[in-house]
Amino acid sequence: MSVSHSLLQYQDSNGKVYEGDLYVPRTTGMRKLPGVVVYSAFRGITEFEKGKAKALAQEGYIALAADPFGKGIRPTDKMECFGIVKPLVSERIEKLKPVILAAVDAIKTVQCIDIQKIGAIGFCFGGLCVLDLARYNIGLKAVVSFHGTLKPLPGVPLDPIIGTAIQAHHGDADSHIPKEQVDEFHEEMRARKADFVFSSHAFAEHGFTEPEADSFGLPGVKYNEKAAKRSWSATLSLLKEAF
Repeated sequence: MSVSHSLLQYQDSNGKVYEGDLYVPRTTGMRKLPGVVVYSAFRGITEFEKGKAKALAQEGYIALAADPFGKGIRPTDKMECFGIVKPLVSERIEKLKPVILAAVDAIKTVQCIDIQKIGAIGFCFGGLCVLDLARYNIGLKAVVSFHGTLKPLPGVPLDPIIGTAIQAHHGDADSHIPKEQVDEFHEEMRARKADFVFSSHAFAEHGFTEPEADSFGLPGVKYNEKAAKRSWSATLSLLKEAF
């Protein structure tokens, strides 16, 4: 299926401007389509996130690669990227929440979108983003986290039921996400009666979906082709079921 690509400008609740990459199937006709927001790893929008958004559009979804940094902010140095991401992760409710909600609101403005059928996927930092969207219960049908941080929202009770279907894909050899965090995530999902699937991929390390991971120069970060393909196949299956 051929798709069109354009840039989508949007704002968060604080007025900050972002610019995401939008991919839309060309043969929509008058039929409304589900939408999927793609949240990036720590480097922001790269060819990897664009590729995933385009692949989703080829499956028949309207897909937006969300901008986590702001229009015109495209750092190339990994330490600069970490410097932007770290404050967002340390203040998830105050600083990160407006950023991730803005992308969901943005995709809902796209022509031919079915606003009742929205999902999200995210990688690493983006995995944390989509799990938080599920935790906020904003009406998403499904979210998928790939090697994302699993920590619950700080100071938020574990009693509200999560209504979003969740997949969490984890590397069994991921030294960045300790076993204690994995156990805490399971306890949270059970306490909040979530419809969740947790997949631990054998031998996979952190960043296992990213083909360029080996070049990052970061310990414990490595591409795993088998885990990447299996987790993507499971993602497409969940989205088909949810929509």
